[in-house]
Amino acid sequence: MRQIDPYEPCMCGSGKKYKFCCYQKKNDATAPSTAGLSSSAHTKDVFADLFAADEDKCLESFDLNQKGLKLMRSGDLEEGLPYFRKAIATMPQIYTAANNLALCLLILGRLDEAIQVQKESLEVSPFPNPFGLANMATFLYISGDEIGCQRNIDEAVKLKMPSSDACVKVCEVLARLRRHQDIIDLVDRCEFDDNPNMFFYSGVAAANLGAFERAQRDLRRVGIGFPKSGVVRRYLQHIKEKTPPHTVRGDWPYVSSIHEVCPASLFSAGMRTDPDSWVDRRVAVDFCETFLNESVADWEEIVALIANIKHPEAVNLLWLIAKGRFGPDDLRVKAAAELSTRDELAGQKIEMFLKGRTTEVALDGIQLNPDFRFANPLPKKWDKKYEKAVIASEKGNADWEKIEQVFLEILNEEPDYYPARYNYAIALLRQNKNNEALPILRDLVAKYPDYLFARATLLQLLLLLNLDDEADELVKSTALPQETHPAAFATWLAAQAIYHEDAERYDEAYSCIRAAHECAPQLTSVKRLWEAYKDWDEDEDWDEDEDWDEDEDWEEDEDEL
Repeated sequence: MRQIDPYEPCMCGSGKKYKFCCYQKKNDATAPSTAGLSSSAHTKDVFADLFAADEDKCLESFDLNQKGLKLMRSGDLEEGLPYFRKAIATMPQIYTAANNLALCLLILGRLDEAIQVQKESLEVSPFPNPFGLANMATFLYISGDEIGCQRNIDEAVKLKMPSSDACVKVCEVLARLRRHQDIIDLVDRCEFDDNPNMFFYSGVAAANLGAFERAQRDLRRVGIGFPKSGVVRRYLQHIKEKTPPHTVRGDWPYVSSIHEVCPASLFSAGMRTDPDSWVDRRVAVDFCETFLNESVADWEEIVALIANIKHPEAVNLLWLIAKGRFGPDDLRVKAAAELSTRDELAGQKIEMFLKGRTTEVALDGIQLNPDFRFANPLPKKWDKKYEKAVIASEKGNADWEKIEQVFLEILNEEPDYYPARYNYAIALLRQNKNNEALPILRDLVAKYPDYLFARATLLQLLLLLNLDDEADELVKSTALPQETHPAAFATWLAAQAIYHEDAERYDEAYSCIRAAHECAPQLTSVKRLWEAYKDWDEDEDWDEDEDWDEDEDWEEDEDEL
């Protein structure tokens, strides 16, 4: 029998050494390799007729299954497979070995084989097999067949549990589906009381239903030797203090490790080899949620993954994060930003918990496309000249009079190319020709309402000229486009931040610049405002010396667009 070297790469696929991964988790987590295995202790009565017909073969099958279980529990998964297969071949009607073989194949990342083994066993064995049905429900859930999962677990729940192992396995699936009351009902009618796993599930279910007296009673029955004793102690403390665990949902999770959701090696391999299929599955959402509950250290990577998942529950999870109080402020802002790209916030405002208080944030539904272009390309003969003018404008000693003439020359031949007209206005502003630039910007906003660069610059100019009523009307009348460039949206948000700051609405200003920083942190105008606001505390007085300088308003980050 091969023993695992503690310094070998962990079989879960995490990339860590076994000693510092799954071995370490044995005392505080029920990994799939040890949870709810199908033993023979309570099921011999089920197969009484088989024993009467051929006791020797039955005993041989049971013995082979137990040897496979021993290897499986010690982490020698591959070595356990032959024993399970021999047990099935010896007496295929006895389903316990098939149940364990299928589970072992799942942990090894061989999902299709696991489904096939379990399917054949359910067809061959004439005996009710709630454990096998729960196994199949799990496999189908992971594969993306949620209807098949529900069908199998609904059938399993109706059956009499032949063992406490079977009860636990059914509870495991019901927990995955958050069917809390069904868990309690199943445990209450179960004839067995020798398995602490049952009371863990019923205790957590009761907590999720708000029945905390029942939750305390059941969790106290779990015992200190239970693999999740650490979780149990933590939950009992939360109940005592009348505070929920700090989780994405604010609920009481049944799982404390991603390995309980889906073998990490299987998930990683699936996302690598068949990402289009895996991003459609709810299990991918569960994996991400559990990962966040486990640790928020890598939240940026996880939120990016959630954003790529196509299952509807991914959107719900983003909503939960954005509107909740879980994790740091940046996590909630990122979730809201991802929602805005899906148009999930169209026409809405969202209340977010930021800087220790609830703030209403306007993140209108807008598709941010880095490849978005505002106008048809210029004829090729102007490309180099336009580009040179843009590059020249970015220099500290730019010759704005010369740059003005270049854009004017382009406009004489291409009057409909409004980005050039906008840059012409910028050149005028840089020369303090505000009264000449004002009608140009007004005209651009009127003719091209979706061109947010012009709208943002006009708003700042109106504030500079003390045209407050017109500035108010401009903000109120703005309807954001369905799609734009991230830099354009960030520029408009930054202009709104200045607008709110001017009116001493610092909460709103902070919300706008935070959203702008999330969209396009590289923009100079955004960087400057973010530096001023990132450490802002609502309880501190605002330093008037940090107000924007009118000589620095007209940023050229957008010229190259």
